[in-house]
Amino acid sequence: MTSMQDDTPPGDHPAKNRPKADYDVGYGKPPVAHRFKHGNKANPKGRKKGTRNRKVVIHDVLFEAVTVREGGEIRQMSALEAVLKKMLSKALAGDNKAAFAIVGIAQKQGILTPEQEQVVDDLSESDIAIMEDVRRRLAASELEFPLPCSSAEPEAP
Repeated sequence: MTSMQDDTPPGDHPAKNRPKADYDVGYGKPPVAHRFKHGNKANPKGRKKGTRNRKVVIHDVLFEAVTVREGGEIRQMSALEAVLKKMLSKALAGDNKAAFAIVGIAQKQGILTPEQEQVVDDLSESDIAIMEDVRRRLAASELEFPLPCSSAEPEAP
């Protein structure tokens, strides 16, 4: 049971973080004079532990469970799903803007069949202009707030 550590007195143990005489300076090994002193905080006004960035907050808000009444039934669903269902109900009630937004989302996600795509492509000039405007707005908002793909199937290229 004899070893070098047992033979040295307690005060003679080198500190764990103290360099030896043959200390190399290099990547991840700053010179002793340039290290942070004990108790120094490099960025005292920086981000606090536990704070969340914007993307995490938006994700949490969109996927927060909300209680919704559908017909006579009360259900729990994500806020994003509730918004999409509300937009669909407005589209079915005759709101053209909501209808074009829903069709734009379906096209973007690749949900429509080729026959359905052809029906959408055979629209009048004004309808095409409205669709392009909605598509442009969705693309701009998706850059800001990307929608996660919730389908289990991989998207077709």
